[in-house]
Amino acid sequence: MEIIFFIIELLQLPAIILGLIALAGLLLLRKPANQVVTGTFKTVLGMLIIGVGIGAIIDALIPIQNMFEAGIPVGPEGAGLETFVTFDEAVVGAVQDANVAGVGGIIAYTLLFGFLFHLVLARITPFRYVYLTGHMIWIHAGAFAILFHSFDIPDVAAVAAASIATGAYFTLAPALAQPVMRKITGNDEIAFGHGQTLLNMLGAGVGKLIGNPEKTTEEIEVKEGWNFFRDIAISTSIVMLAVAAFAAVLAVIQVGIGGFQEEISNGQNWLVFALLRGVGFVAGMLVLLYGVRMLIAEIVPAFKGIAEKVIPGAKPALDVPVIFPFAPNALLIGLIVGVIAQIVAMVALGLIGWPVPLPSMIVAFFASGAGAIFGNATGGRRGAVAGGFLWGFVGWFMISFAFKFQVFGDLTEMGAAGLAFTVPDAIVPGILIWLVARLFGIA
Repeated sequence: MEIIFFIIELLQLPAIILGLIALAGLLLLRKPANQVVTGTFKTVLGMLIIGVGIGAIIDALIPIQNMFEAGIPVGPEGAGLETFVTFDEAVVGAVQDANVAGVGGIIAYTLLFGFLFHLVLARITPFRYVYLTGHMIWIHAGAFAILFHSFDIPDVAAVAAASIATGAYFTLAPALAQPVMRKITGNDEIAFGHGQTLLNMLGAGVGKLIGNPEKTTEEIEVKEGWNFFRDIAISTSIVMLAVAAFAAVLAVIQVGIGGFQEEISNGQNWLVFALLRGVGFVAGMLVLLYGVRMLIAEIVPAFKGIAEKVIPGAKPALDVPVIFPFAPNALLIGLIVGVIAQIVAMVALGLIGWPVPLPSMIVAFFASGAGAIFGNATGGRRGAVAGGFLWGFVGWFMISFAFKFQVFGDLTEMGAAGLAFTVPDAIVPGILIWLVARLFGIA
Protein backbone atom coordinates (compact mmCIF):
# COMPACT_ATOMS: atom_id res chain seq x y z
CA MET A 1 0.00 0.00 0.00
CA GLU A 2 2.86 2.36 0.77
CA ILE A 3 4.09 2.01 -2.81
CA ILE A 4 0.62 2.82 -4.14
CA PHE A 5 0.35 5.92 -1.93
CA PHE A 6 3.86 6.95 -3.03
CA ILE A 7 2.91 6.68 -6.71
CA ILE A 8 -0.39 8.52 -6.22
CA GLU A 9 1.31 11.38 -4.35
CA LEU A 10 4.11 11.55 -6.90
CA LEU A 11 1.65 11.81 -9.79
CA GLN A 12 -0.02 14.82 -8.16
CA LEU A 13 3.11 16.94 -8.66
CA PRO A 14 2.96 19.26 -11.73
CA ALA A 15 6.69 18.76 -12.40
CA ILE A 16 6.24 14.98 -12.54
CA ILE A 17 3.14 15.26 -14.75
CA LEU A 18 4.98 17.48 -17.25
CA GLY A 19 8.03 15.20 -17.05
CA LEU A 20 5.87 12.19 -17.94
CA ILE A 21 4.30 14.14 -20.81
CA ALA A 22 7.78 15.00 -22.09
CA LEU A 23 8.86 11.36 -21.70
CA ALA A 24 5.82 10.11 -23.61
CA GLY A 25 6.29 12.69 -26.36
CA LEU A 26 9.97 11.89 -26.84
CA LEU A 27 9.28 8.16 -26.89
CA LEU A 28 6.51 8.65 -29.47
CA LEU A 29 8.99 10.63 -31.58
CA ARG A 30 11.46 7.69 -31.26
CA LYS A 31 14.22 9.94 -29.97
CA PRO A 32 17.55 8.36 -28.89
CA ALA A 33 17.82 7.30 -25.24
CA ASN A 34 20.16 10.15 -24.32
CA GLN A 35 17.70 12.75 -25.68
CA VAL A 36 14.79 11.07 -23.90
CA VAL A 37 16.60 11.16 -20.55
CA THR A 38 17.87 14.72 -21.04
CA GLY A 39 14.53 16.10 -22.22
CA THR A 40 12.58 14.41 -19.42
CA PHE A 41 14.86 15.52 -16.61
CA LYS A 42 15.24 19.08 -17.93
CA THR A 43 11.46 19.40 -18.16
CA VAL A 44 11.10 18.30 -14.54
CA LEU A 45 13.95 20.55 -13.43
CA GLY A 46 12.56 23.51 -15.36
CA MET A 47 9.19 23.15 -13.63
CA LEU A 48 10.85 22.74 -10.23
CA ILE A 49 12.96 25.85 -10.83
CA ILE A 50 9.80 27.77 -11.74
CA GLY A 51 8.28 26.55 -8.47
CA VAL A 52 11.31 27.74 -6.51
CA GLY A 53 11.08 31.14 -8.20
CA ILE A 54 7.33 31.46 -7.58
CA GLY A 55 7.84 30.42 -3.96
CA ALA A 56 10.49 33.10 -3.47
CA ILE A 57 8.27 35.71 -5.13
CA ILE A 58 5.30 34.83 -2.94
CA ASP A 59 7.49 34.73 0.18
CA ALA A 60 8.48 38.31 -0.65
CA LEU A 61 5.01 39.51 -1.68
CA ILE A 62 3.02 38.22 1.28
CA PRO A 63 4.91 40.37 3.85
CA ILE A 64 4.56 43.39 1.54
CA GLN A 65 0.83 42.64 1.30
CA ASN A 66 0.71 42.32 5.11
CA MET A 67 2.32 45.75 5.38
CA PHE A 68 -0.34 47.24 3.09
CA GLU A 69 -3.09 45.55 5.12
CA ALA A 70 -1.64 46.91 8.36
CA GLY A 71 -1.16 50.37 6.84
CA ILE A 72 -4.60 50.91 5.31
CA PRO A 73 -7.04 52.05 8.02
CA VAL A 74 -10.16 50.18 6.89
CA GLY A 75 -12.15 47.37 8.43
CA PRO A 76 -15.56 46.37 9.73
CA GLU A 77 -15.26 48.90 12.56
CA GLY A 78 -14.46 52.59 12.45
CA ALA A 79 -14.38 53.21 8.73
CA GLY A 80 -17.55 51.19 8.19
CA LEU A 81 -16.02 49.19 5.32
CA GLU A 82 -16.11 45.43 4.87
CA THR A 83 -12.74 44.12 3.70
CA PHE A 84 -11.69 40.66 2.59
CA VAL A 85 -8.77 38.80 1.02
CA THR A 86 -8.89 37.61 -2.58
CA PHE A 87 -6.88 34.38 -2.96
CA ASP A 88 -8.10 31.46 -5.13
CA GLU A 89 -5.97 28.70 -3.64
CA ALA A 90 -7.04 29.67 -0.13
CA VAL A 91 -10.75 29.50 -1.05
CA VAL A 92 -10.62 26.05 -2.66
CA GLY A 93 -8.26 24.70 -0.01
CA ALA A 94 -10.42 25.97 2.88
CA VAL A 95 -13.65 24.63 1.35
CA GLN A 96 -12.06 21.29 0.56
CA ASP A 97 -10.65 20.96 4.09
CA ALA A 98 -13.97 21.87 5.74
CA ASN A 99 -15.81 19.49 3.37
CA VAL A 100 -19.24 20.83 4.39
CA ALA A 101 -21.99 18.63 2.93
CA GLY A 102 -19.40 16.58 1.04
CA VAL A 103 -18.33 19.43 -1.25
CA GLY A 104 -14.73 18.18 -1.09
CA GLY A 105 -15.72 15.03 -2.96
CA ILE A 106 -17.61 17.06 -5.55
CA ILE A 107 -14.45 19.10 -6.18
CA ALA A 108 -12.33 15.95 -6.57
CA TYR A 109 -14.73 14.28 -9.01
CA THR A 110 -15.11 17.52 -10.99
CA LEU A 111 -11.34 17.76 -11.35
CA LEU A 112 -11.15 14.20 -12.72
CA PHE A 113 -14.15 14.18 -15.06
CA GLY A 114 -13.71 17.81 -16.09
CA PHE A 115 -10.17 17.19 -17.32
CA LEU A 116 -11.18 13.96 -19.11
CA PHE A 117 -13.99 15.87 -20.86
CA HIS A 118 -11.45 18.53 -21.84
CA LEU A 119 -9.20 15.91 -23.48
CA VAL A 120 -12.17 14.54 -25.42
CA LEU A 121 -13.07 18.04 -26.63
CA ALA A 122 -9.45 18.70 -27.61
CA ARG A 123 -9.49 15.51 -29.67
CA ILE A 124 -12.81 15.99 -31.49
CA THR A 125 -13.02 19.79 -31.91
CA PRO A 126 -10.81 22.27 -33.80
CA PHE A 127 -9.61 23.64 -30.44
CA ARG A 128 -6.48 21.49 -30.11
CA TYR A 129 -5.08 22.71 -26.80
CA VAL A 130 -4.15 20.71 -23.71
CA TYR A 131 -4.42 22.72 -20.47
CA LEU A 132 -1.38 21.87 -18.32
CA THR A 133 -1.37 24.42 -15.48
CA GLY A 134 -1.89 22.18 -12.47
CA HIS A 135 -3.02 24.66 -9.83
CA MET A 136 -5.39 26.35 -12.28
CA ILE A 137 -6.96 22.97 -13.12
CA TRP A 138 -7.61 22.52 -9.39
CA ILE A 139 -8.85 26.09 -8.88
CA HIS A 140 -11.35 26.03 -11.74
CA ALA A 141 -12.62 22.57 -10.89
CA GLY A 142 -13.07 23.82 -7.32
CA ALA A 143 -14.78 27.05 -8.35
CA PHE A 144 -17.31 25.38 -10.67
CA ALA A 145 -17.92 22.56 -8.17
CA ILE A 146 -18.58 25.08 -5.37
CA LEU A 147 -20.83 27.11 -7.68
CA PHE A 148 -23.11 24.23 -8.69
CA HIS A 149 -23.06 22.76 -5.18
CA SER A 150 -24.40 26.10 -3.90
CA PHE A 151 -27.54 25.61 -6.03
CA ASP A 152 -28.56 22.74 -3.71
CA ILE A 153 -28.93 20.24 -6.54
CA PRO A 154 -28.07 16.51 -6.25
CA ASP A 155 -24.34 15.78 -6.02
CA VAL A 156 -24.33 13.77 -9.26
CA ALA A 157 -25.94 16.68 -11.12
CA ALA A 158 -23.49 19.12 -9.55
CA VAL A 159 -20.50 17.01 -10.61
CA ALA A 160 -21.86 16.59 -14.14
CA ALA A 161 -22.62 20.29 -14.63
CA ALA A 162 -19.34 21.41 -13.05
CA SER A 163 -17.33 18.90 -15.13
CA ILE A 164 -18.91 20.13 -18.37
CA ALA A 165 -18.20 23.76 -17.46
CA THR A 166 -14.64 22.94 -16.40
CA GLY A 167 -13.82 20.88 -19.50
CA ALA A 168 -15.29 23.50 -21.81
CA TYR A 169 -13.26 26.22 -20.11
CA PHE A 170 -9.97 24.29 -20.38
CA THR A 171 -10.62 23.86 -24.11
CA LEU A 172 -11.95 27.28 -25.11
CA ALA A 173 -9.86 29.69 -23.00
CA PRO A 174 -6.50 28.88 -24.67
CA ALA A 175 -8.17 29.19 -28.08
CA LEU A 176 -9.50 32.64 -27.16
CA ALA A 177 -6.04 33.87 -26.16
CA GLN A 178 -4.05 32.26 -28.97
CA PRO A 179 -4.24 35.12 -31.53
CA VAL A 180 -2.58 37.44 -29.00
CA MET A 181 -0.21 34.70 -27.82
CA ARG A 182 1.12 34.48 -31.38
CA LYS A 183 1.89 38.20 -31.26
CA ILE A 184 3.58 37.89 -27.84
CA THR A 185 5.77 34.87 -28.60
CA GLY A 186 6.25 35.36 -32.33
CA ASN A 187 5.21 31.76 -33.04
CA ASP A 188 2.33 29.31 -32.59
CA GLU A 189 4.05 26.70 -30.42
CA ILE A 190 2.61 27.37 -26.95
CA ALA A 191 -0.77 28.51 -25.64
CA PHE A 192 -1.91 30.40 -22.55
CA GLY A 193 -3.27 28.33 -19.68
CA HIS A 194 -4.24 30.55 -16.76
CA GLY A 195 -7.45 31.83 -15.18
CA GLN A 196 -6.87 35.47 -16.16
CA THR A 197 -7.58 35.04 -19.87
CA LEU A 198 -10.74 37.19 -20.04
CA LEU A 199 -9.25 40.30 -18.46
CA ASN A 200 -6.02 39.87 -20.41
CA MET A 201 -8.03 39.81 -23.63
CA LEU A 202 -9.94 42.90 -22.48
CA GLY A 203 -6.59 44.66 -22.11
CA ALA A 204 -5.52 43.43 -25.55
CA GLY A 205 -8.76 44.72 -27.08
CA VAL A 206 -8.43 48.15 -25.50
CA GLY A 207 -4.74 48.26 -26.43
CA LYS A 208 -5.66 47.67 -30.06
CA LEU A 209 -8.08 50.61 -29.94
CA ILE A 210 -5.80 53.17 -28.30
CA GLY A 211 -2.24 52.16 -29.08
CA ASN A 212 0.31 51.14 -31.68
CA PRO A 213 2.01 47.71 -31.40
CA GLU A 214 5.07 49.12 -33.17
CA LYS A 215 5.75 51.38 -30.18
CA THR A 216 6.50 48.44 -27.92
CA THR A 217 7.55 48.71 -24.29
CA GLU A 218 10.63 46.63 -25.11
CA GLU A 219 12.09 49.46 -27.21
CA ILE A 220 11.65 52.27 -24.71
CA GLU A 221 14.46 54.76 -25.28
CA VAL A 222 16.58 55.47 -22.23
CA LYS A 223 19.25 58.17 -21.97
CA GLU A 224 22.80 56.88 -21.83
CA GLY A 225 23.24 57.86 -18.18
CA TRP A 226 20.17 55.78 -17.30
CA ASN A 227 21.09 52.69 -19.29
CA PHE A 228 20.99 50.55 -16.15
CA PHE A 229 17.18 50.76 -16.40
CA ARG A 230 17.43 48.49 -19.44
CA ASP A 231 18.48 45.69 -17.12
CA ILE A 232 15.20 44.15 -15.90
CA ALA A 233 16.85 43.03 -12.66
CA ILE A 234 17.94 46.58 -11.79
CA SER A 235 14.76 48.35 -12.87
CA THR A 236 12.54 45.85 -11.06
CA SER A 237 14.72 46.12 -7.94
CA ILE A 238 14.28 49.90 -7.87
CA VAL A 239 10.50 49.62 -8.28
CA MET A 240 10.10 46.87 -5.69
CA LEU A 241 12.32 48.63 -3.16
CA ALA A 242 10.14 51.72 -3.53
CA VAL A 243 6.90 49.69 -3.22
CA ALA A 244 8.16 47.78 -0.16
CA ALA A 245 9.40 50.96 1.54
CA PHE A 246 6.08 52.72 0.86
CA ALA A 247 4.10 49.80 2.31
CA ALA A 248 6.39 49.73 5.36
CA VAL A 249 5.95 53.46 6.01
CA LEU A 250 2.14 53.08 5.82
CA ALA A 251 2.29 50.22 8.31
CA VAL A 252 4.58 52.09 10.70
CA ILE A 253 2.24 55.10 10.65
CA GLN A 254 -0.65 52.86 11.75
CA VAL A 255 0.96 50.40 14.18
CA GLY A 256 4.25 52.08 15.09
CA ILE A 257 7.77 50.67 14.85
CA GLY A 258 7.23 48.43 17.87
CA GLY A 259 4.00 47.03 16.48
CA PHE A 260 5.59 46.51 13.07
CA GLN A 261 8.53 44.56 14.48
CA GLU A 262 6.24 42.52 16.72
CA GLU A 263 3.42 41.79 14.28
CA ILE A 264 5.11 41.76 10.86
CA SER A 265 8.92 41.51 10.87
CA ASN A 266 9.40 39.18 13.84
CA GLY A 267 11.81 41.57 15.56
CA GLN A 268 13.80 42.65 12.52
CA ASN A 269 14.30 46.37 11.85
CA TRP A 270 11.27 47.55 9.89
CA LEU A 271 13.18 49.20 7.03
CA VAL A 272 15.70 46.38 6.67
CA PHE A 273 12.80 43.91 6.58
CA ALA A 274 11.04 45.88 3.85
CA LEU A 275 14.14 46.29 1.69
CA LEU A 276 14.99 42.57 1.92
CA ARG A 277 11.48 41.71 0.75
CA GLY A 278 11.93 44.01 -2.26
CA VAL A 279 15.20 42.48 -3.45
CA GLY A 280 13.98 38.99 -2.50
CA PHE A 281 11.14 39.45 -4.98
CA VAL A 282 13.62 40.23 -7.77
CA ALA A 283 15.77 37.22 -6.92
CA GLY A 284 12.70 34.99 -7.18
CA MET A 285 11.71 36.57 -10.49
CA LEU A 286 15.13 35.89 -12.01
CA VAL A 287 15.00 32.25 -10.90
CA LEU A 288 11.49 31.96 -12.36
CA LEU A 289 12.54 33.37 -15.75
CA TYR A 290 15.45 30.92 -15.95
CA GLY A 291 13.10 28.02 -15.21
CA VAL A 292 10.61 29.21 -17.85
CA ARG A 293 13.28 29.27 -20.54
CA MET A 294 14.42 25.75 -19.64
CA LEU A 295 10.85 24.40 -19.55
CA ILE A 296 9.85 25.87 -22.92
CA ALA A 297 13.06 24.65 -24.55
CA GLU A 298 12.24 21.05 -23.54
CA ILE A 299 8.46 20.73 -23.36
CA VAL A 300 7.65 22.22 -26.77
CA PRO A 301 9.71 19.73 -28.87
CA ALA A 302 8.62 16.82 -26.65
CA PHE A 303 4.93 17.79 -26.87
CA LYS A 304 5.04 17.40 -30.62
CA GLY A 305 5.06 13.64 -30.05
CA ILE A 306 1.76 13.87 -28.16
CA ALA A 307 0.35 16.21 -30.78
CA GLU A 308 1.28 13.95 -33.68
CA LYS A 309 0.10 10.66 -32.18
CA VAL A 310 -2.74 11.36 -29.72
CA ILE A 311 -4.27 14.82 -30.35
CA PRO A 312 -3.03 15.91 -33.79
CA GLY A 313 -1.96 19.53 -33.85
CA ALA A 314 -2.33 20.00 -30.09
CA LYS A 315 -0.46 22.78 -28.32
CA PRO A 316 0.41 22.90 -24.59
CA ALA A 317 -1.42 25.62 -22.64
CA LEU A 318 1.08 26.68 -19.98
CA ASP A 319 1.16 28.84 -16.84
CA VAL A 320 1.38 32.64 -16.99
CA PRO A 321 5.17 32.93 -16.39
CA VAL A 322 5.85 31.52 -19.88
CA ILE A 323 5.07 34.95 -21.37
CA PHE A 324 7.23 36.98 -18.97
CA PRO A 325 10.54 36.68 -20.89
CA PHE A 326 8.93 38.05 -24.06
CA ALA A 327 8.13 41.51 -22.61
CA PRO A 328 9.85 42.13 -19.24
CA ASN A 329 9.41 45.91 -19.51
CA ALA A 330 5.66 45.49 -19.98
CA LEU A 331 5.63 43.17 -16.98
CA LEU A 332 7.19 45.89 -14.84
CA ILE A 333 4.75 48.53 -16.15
CA GLY A 334 1.85 46.20 -15.34
CA LEU A 335 3.10 45.73 -11.78
CA ILE A 336 3.24 49.49 -11.18
CA VAL A 337 -0.09 50.47 -12.75
CA GLY A 338 -1.73 47.37 -11.29
CA VAL A 339 -0.99 48.53 -7.75
CA ILE A 340 -2.31 52.02 -8.57
CA ALA A 341 -5.46 50.55 -10.14
CA GLN A 342 -6.20 48.41 -7.08
CA ILE A 343 -5.95 51.45 -4.79
CA VAL A 344 -8.21 53.53 -7.07
CA ALA A 345 -10.74 50.69 -7.19
CA MET A 346 -10.64 50.31 -3.40
CA VAL A 347 -11.50 53.99 -2.97
CA ALA A 348 -14.34 53.73 -5.51
CA LEU A 349 -15.74 50.58 -3.89
CA GLY A 350 -15.60 52.22 -0.47
CA LEU A 351 -17.51 55.24 -1.77
CA ILE A 352 -20.38 53.07 -3.10
CA GLY A 353 -20.40 50.89 0.02
CA TRP A 354 -19.34 47.62 -1.59
CA PRO A 355 -16.96 45.14 0.09
CA VAL A 356 -13.32 46.07 -0.52
CA PRO A 357 -10.70 43.47 -1.55
CA LEU A 358 -7.40 44.27 0.15
CA PRO A 359 -4.41 45.05 -2.11
CA SER A 360 -2.69 42.01 -3.58
CA MET A 361 0.88 42.30 -4.79
CA ILE A 362 0.56 38.76 -6.14
CA VAL A 363 -2.26 39.89 -8.44
CA ALA A 364 -0.38 43.06 -9.38
CA PHE A 365 2.61 41.04 -10.58
CA PHE A 366 1.14 37.86 -12.04
CA ALA A 367 -2.15 39.31 -13.34
CA SER A 368 -1.68 43.02 -14.08
CA GLY A 369 1.81 42.20 -15.36
CA ALA A 370 0.37 39.66 -17.78
CA GLY A 371 -2.43 42.06 -18.73
CA ALA A 372 0.20 44.63 -19.65
CA ILE A 373 2.05 42.07 -21.81
CA PHE A 374 -1.19 41.29 -23.67
CA GLY A 375 -1.93 45.01 -24.06
CA ASN A 376 1.60 45.68 -25.30
CA ALA A 377 1.23 43.00 -27.98
CA THR A 378 -1.70 44.85 -29.56
CA GLY A 379 -1.16 48.47 -28.51
CA GLY A 380 2.44 48.96 -27.47
CA ARG A 381 3.16 51.21 -24.48
CA ARG A 382 -0.35 52.63 -24.23
CA GLY A 383 -1.76 49.14 -24.47
CA ALA A 384 0.55 47.95 -21.69
CA VAL A 385 -0.61 50.71 -19.35
CA ALA A 386 -4.26 50.05 -20.23
CA GLY A 387 -3.93 46.28 -19.84
CA GLY A 388 -2.26 46.51 -16.45
CA PHE A 389 -4.63 49.17 -15.12
CA LEU A 390 -7.81 47.50 -16.37
CA TRP A 391 -6.87 44.24 -14.68
CA GLY A 392 -6.51 45.91 -11.30
CA PHE A 393 -9.54 48.22 -11.60
CA VAL A 394 -12.12 46.05 -13.39
CA GLY A 395 -10.85 42.98 -11.59
CA TRP A 396 -11.44 44.54 -8.16
CA PHE A 397 -15.04 45.45 -9.02
CA MET A 398 -15.63 41.96 -10.43
CA ILE A 399 -14.20 40.32 -7.30
CA SER A 400 -16.25 42.58 -5.03
CA PHE A 401 -19.48 41.83 -6.96
CA ALA A 402 -19.01 38.07 -6.60
CA PHE A 403 -18.27 38.44 -2.88
CA LYS A 404 -21.12 40.86 -2.16
CA PHE A 405 -23.83 38.87 -3.93
CA GLN A 406 -22.45 35.43 -2.92
CA VAL A 407 -22.20 34.22 -6.50
CA PHE A 408 -20.43 31.06 -5.28
CA GLY A 409 -22.75 30.62 -2.34
CA ASP A 410 -22.02 31.36 1.30
CA LEU A 411 -18.27 30.74 1.41
CA THR A 412 -18.20 31.48 5.13
CA GLU A 413 -20.53 28.55 5.82
CA MET A 414 -18.35 26.38 3.58
CA GLY A 415 -15.22 27.20 5.60
CA ALA A 416 -13.71 30.09 3.63
CA ALA A 417 -14.57 33.09 5.82
CA GLY A 418 -13.22 36.42 4.57
CA LEU A 419 -11.90 34.88 1.34
CA ALA A 420 -12.91 35.29 -2.30
CA PHE A 421 -12.01 34.10 -5.78
CA THR A 422 -9.76 36.24 -7.99
CA VAL A 423 -9.55 34.70 -11.46
CA PRO A 424 -11.99 36.21 -13.99
CA ASP A 425 -12.24 32.95 -15.93
CA ALA A 426 -14.07 31.49 -12.93
CA ILE A 427 -15.89 34.62 -11.76
CA VAL A 428 -17.33 35.82 -15.09
CA PRO A 429 -18.80 32.42 -16.12
CA GLY A 430 -19.84 32.00 -12.50
CA ILE A 431 -21.81 35.27 -12.57
CA LEU A 432 -23.50 34.33 -15.85
CA ILE A 433 -24.48 30.86 -14.58
CA TRP A 434 -25.63 32.38 -11.28
CA LEU A 435 -27.85 34.90 -13.10
CA VAL A 436 -29.45 32.15 -15.19
CA ALA A 437 -29.96 30.05 -12.07
CA ARG A 438 -31.65 33.00 -10.37
CA LEU A 439 -34.01 33.40 -13.30
CA PHE A 440 -35.14 29.81 -12.79
CA GLY A 441 -35.30 30.19 -8.99
CA ILE A 442 -32.36 27.85 -8.34
CA ALA A 443 -29.82 30.29 -6.88
